[in-house]
Amino acid sequence: YRASALTALADKLPPELLSETLAAAKAIQDERYRASALTALADKLPPELLSETLAAAKAIQDEKYRAIALITLADKELLVLPEALAAAKAIQDEKYRAIALTTLANKELSVLAEALAAAKAIQDEKYRAILLSALANKLPPDLLPEALAAARSIESESSRAHALSALADKLPQILPEALAAARSIESESSRAHALSALADKLPQILPEALAAARSIESESSRAHALSALADRLPQILPEALAAVRAIDNDEHRTNALSALAEKLTPEFLPEALVAAKTIQYERYRSIALNALTSDLSQMSNVKLFPLWQDTLHELSLRTRPNLLGDIEALFPVIFALGGQAAMA
Repeated sequence: YRASALTALADKLPPELLSETLAAAKAIQDERYRASALTALADKLPPELLSETLAAAKAIQDEKYRAIALITLADKELLVLPEALAAAKAIQDEKYRAIALTTLANKELSVLAEALAAAKAIQDEKYRAILLSALANKLPPDLLPEALAAARSIESESSRAHALSALADKLPQILPEALAAARSIESESSRAHALSALADKLPQILPEALAAARSIESESSRAHALSALADRLPQILPEALAAVRAIDNDEHRTNALSALAEKLTPEFLPEALVAAKTIQYERYRSIALNALTSDLSQMSNVKLFPLWQDTLHELSLRTRPNLLGDIEALFPVIFALGGQAAMA
């Protein structure tokens, strides 16, 4: 909480208080939050305090959080890359070492070979596939055969399919192999997502991907799979939205609705709004409402005003704190209807 408060204050503090703010950040005992506070403050501090910030980051004992702090500082161009690279290489945990090196590869292509070697060394196949996928588009041609061999060695069908799919952008000749790997996945949900990812490169398998998505028993997983396909198959939007509305769990419905929101055409927004405002848990309801506001505020006032009337009435049946939270989430709609006066 102290880290959050310091971070929020940093933009507003006068220069004469920044030194005291840095001292408060350095005094945080939990290294995770100390690293978070230091990196949040770093680009707001004057040059004379930057060396003190770097020294505090280097003093973090937990190698994971030390590396995160130094890499973040390097990303903000407040730290030279070799120093961040040395910190990344020193991480003993193979998963975090690979993640750190992959992050740094965005800044320095010479790190790619080391990042690939770190990814290959990961024992957990799920994380090995994630890192290989993250590296796929960055790798130069001479490293692609090595990455492909690493992907093919993954025993997990789902992880292998995702790694091969990511590499297929650079190696289109492996698409049949990636498709075979996706089709062999036993898990309905994983198979549907792998086929959906491949459908970008093989449009002819869209019907197969749709059939796989429809066969998923889990309401939440089926809704996510259908949402992922809606970009390429807009005709399934009603089905995807119906699948979202059928989800009972508030969190899962919120996540699925948020994923689908940007794909909805105007005629489906009223139904999506119904799905959002019937979410019982306040936090998730606000997230779901907020996901829809951008598109709702683009509607004509003639169509939007009746929706707003009905929504305000239904939301007002809950407690006053709930209503205020929901109104805050819907500010873009209020502004679209009445401008600053309506918001006030």
